[in-house]
Amino acid sequence: MQLVDPNDLIFQLTQAGITGTGVTPPPISGADLLNCSAFAPPPLSSVAVGASSYSVNSGILDVPSVNFNEEQLSLRLEFIEGSNPMLFETLGIGAVQSGPSEAAISALGGGLITESSQDFVPLCHGWVLIGDSVCNRVVERNLISGETGNIYSFGQIPDQFTVDEANGAIFMTVHPETQRLYKLDLNTGSITSNNVTQNISGFTYRWSLRDLALGENGNVFALMFDNIQVDPGDAAIPFSSTGLWMGLMSENGNFLTESIPLLDPIRIEYDDVLDHVFLATASNLATFGFDAGTNALTFLPNTDIAVGSSCTDFTTSPDGTRLAYTCPNGNRSTVNFSIVDMAPDDYFDSDGEWFLGSSPVSATFNKAGTILIATDNDKLYFFDVVTHLILEDFELGLLDGEAIKKIRISMDGNFLLIFLDNEVHDESSKFYWMPMPAITGTAL
Repeated sequence: MQLVDPNDLIFQLTQAGITGTGVTPPPISGADLLNCSAFAPPPLSSVAVGASSYSVNSGILDVPSVNFNEEQLSLRLEFIEGSNPMLFETLGIGAVQSGPSEAAISALGGGLITESSQDFVPLCHGWVLIGDSVCNRVVERNLISGETGNIYSFGQIPDQFTVDEANGAIFMTVHPETQRLYKLDLNTGSITSNNVTQNISGFTYRWSLRDLALGENGNVFALMFDNIQVDPGDAAIPFSSTGLWMGLMSENGNFLTESIPLLDPIRIEYDDVLDHVFLATASNLATFGFDAGTNALTFLPNTDIAVGSSCTDFTTSPDGTRLAYTCPNGNRSTVNFSIVDMAPDDYFDSDGEWFLGSSPVSATFNKAGTILIATDNDKLYFFDVVTHLILEDFELGLLDGEAIKKIRISMDGNFLLIFLDNEVHDESSKFYWMPMPAITGTAL
């Protein structure tokens, strides 16, 4: 590579060698990435560390280690379409390590620097779907091999995702938030949008979307914000003093029931096993029962209570009977580095809690629901869900300044995916991954 424009960091490709089959599109992409039985994971010997790689689909050139201005750095470049000889603009410059430092003790299998993203969808066998907030697109990427799948061009910055596995669809919010519901169809590759408006008692509301959760039959629960916050001045017309609402709409943005004014939630989740809708603030949690036949929502008494402060993550067990709400000082009224094993309708009628070494950051359940995996940014803890005992813990060995945003399980259940925190306008994001260890919990 030769630096031809120091001001805009434009590089010219001067020499390259083609290895393997990296120049051909991946055999699996789109909705096929949701079918874990249709293909196998990449061999762990193909871990994307040390070698440069180029994807003809995305035009992304990754150079994980280069001597640049007398410093070893990692470069991410993008091909400037139509240039000949090939020119590349710089997307990101970062630390050379794609995984933990060799001097650190770590159980992680590897790591990958990706396009800057605010959220991701775990797919099968190390594949994830991320939102590129630099180039305004949605990208399929394998965290193990570094392989790039389909690239979906978009006119907005993707923000939060929720996946409709049955229909091969991804619903999205965007940054800055807009009054539209966006849907990516993985079967066709098309991205469509619908305005989010509703008429209630003759008054028209136009909401922006902040968070989404997949409901029943492809419908979507939404946490919404009224940008205008106009009080209709009519007792028959609902009004939210905070501008926040909860809505239920079809995949095309058509509302299925009258939306509900709220106080200050920041997250919405839905459990389709026991039919519970959860609204979470940074400290409180509230539960609603949902009737899929009538679309009726019923608040469960005594659930809108404090469960921590400055909370960071929320997840439900696969059978819907347990909640894990991750808060830095624990879920108790006093500082206690634990995650309470909460029931969805009575949070503190609990038979135990999972204790970490320091402040909980994120947690998730394994596919069977027998193990809770949690992290405090120093270790990964694998807890028996029933006995609440630590089955195993693993050192993370993260680099200085790295902070975990959330951990999730791949759709096949065989990989733990670790997403690091970053701002929306950062040049890149970073993931780590780890094969799920051979640990079993008490049968449910």
